[in-house]
Amino acid sequence: ESEKPISFPPLLIDLTAHSVKISGRELGLTVTQFKLLHRLARRPGRAFSRDQLLSEVWGYTEDVESRTVDTHVKRLRAKLGKVGDWIQTVRGVGYRFRPDGVEASD
Repeated sequence: ESEKPISFPPLLIDLTAHSVKISGRELGLTVTQFKLLHRLARRPGRAFSRDQLLSEVWGYTEDVESRTVDTHVKRLRAKLGKVGDWIQTVRGVGYRFRPDGVEASD
């Protein structure tokens, strides 16, 4: 079963190929970074709490330091360059993915 790639030019996330490209150039993301980006990008504009991300991306349910999420988001943003700005911090909540030109849907 193949899932359609998620495309917000210049970003392309291909779940089947497990690749992320910006302007056609493939980024070397870790498995966790890929899962984190994919989770956020599937629901643009939606805020996810750190706990939601920990459970959905890492499979953790309790007692895991939420700073884990912050650290991964920071590294992911660095790898994404300008596109990294699309991962927004939602104060007191967590994170959301908001590509240029996409309105928030919370």
